[in-house]
Amino acid sequence: MKTFRLTPARTYPALLSFAAVLAVGSVLAFSTGCRSGDPFRRQPKPLPVSEWAIPGAASAAEIVSIVNQNVMRVDSFVTQDATLNGKGIFNLKGEIAFKRPGYFRLIGTHAVSGRELDVGRNAHVMWMWVGKAEPKATYFCTNANYQQCQEKLDLSFNPAWIIEAMGFGALDPTASYEGPFPAEDQRHLELRVTERSADGVPRTRCVIVNREYGMPAAVLIYDQFQSLVAEARVTAYRKDEATGLMIPKGVSINCPKEANGEGMQFAIQYGNPMLNQLSADNQHLWAMPNYAGYPSVDMAAK
Repeated sequence: MKTFRLTPARTYPALLSFAAVLAVGSVLAFSTGCRSGDPFRRQPKPLPVSEWAIPGAASAAEIVSIVNQNVMRVDSFVTQDATLNGKGIFNLKGEIAFKRPGYFRLIGTHAVSGRELDVGRNAHVMWMWVGKAEPKATYFCTNANYQQCQEKLDLSFNPAWIIEAMGFGALDPTASYEGPFPAEDQRHLELRVTERSADGVPRTRCVIVNREYGMPAAVLIYDQFQSLVAEARVTAYRKDEATGLMIPKGVSINCPKEANGEGMQFAIQYGNPMLNQLSADNQHLWAMPNYAGYPSVDMAAK
C-alpha cells in the first residue's frame, strides 16, 4: 500500500478564508433555496444505461438509496497530487484524504513557500492551520464541543460537508426530499430539502444528481431569501477501475458571501486518487499537527 506522507511545513496569505470555509466557515453546511439551470444547459443526448444509473421513474427515496449505495462504495480516498487554484489561491499542491465516517485531511503546499494550509478532523477533534495567518495559531474544536463552537462562532460547519462537497457525500435517507425535479439537461435531476441552520433559520439544500452515473453532481445552498450561500459542482468524472464507479475528477466551489462579502471561489483537481486503502488507525495521517510557534487555540473557549 502506498504511504500517505506529509510535506515540510510553512504557509500562504489569502488562505485563511479558504481554510475557514473548509473547517469553520458559515458556508460549510450547504442549504437554502434551489435554482438549477445554467450549468446543465446542453443539447439532449440519449441517456446511456449503466448498472449505476437512476431509472427514469425513480422516486426521491429510490434516488437517495441508489446514490447512497454508489457513494458508499468509496470508503476512503487519498491523493498526493491534487491541485488547488482560485481567488487568492495559486497553484497549491494538495494532499487530500478521507476515511468514513469522520476522518479528513487536506494539506496545501506551495512550490516556493512550502506548506500553507492544514485542515483536518479525526474521531476526537477538528482543526485549521494557515501558516501566514495572524495571530499565529492552530485553531481546533473537539467533536464533543462542536455544538458549543457552532453557537459561539456562528458556525454551520458539518464535518461531513467536505466529503459531500468533493462529490462523495451520502444523502440523508430520513430527510423529506421534494422531487425529483427535471434539470435543464436530461442527464441530471434535482432533489430539494428544507433545513435549519444552527440559529434556526430555514434554508434549502438542492442536490443535483447525475442520472447516468448515479452520483451527486452538485450541491447548492440558499438562505431564506433565496440567496446563494454555497455551491459545489463536480467538474468531470472518470472511471475508477477498482470499483467500476464513475468518480469525480475535481470540484469547483463558490461561496459568494465569504471573505467579507467579496466571495470565495476555488477549484480542486484530484489527480490520481487511490480508493479504499486507508484505515482509521493511521496515527501519522489523522493526528492533529503541532506546528512550532503556533499555539493551539480552542474555538470553544473563544
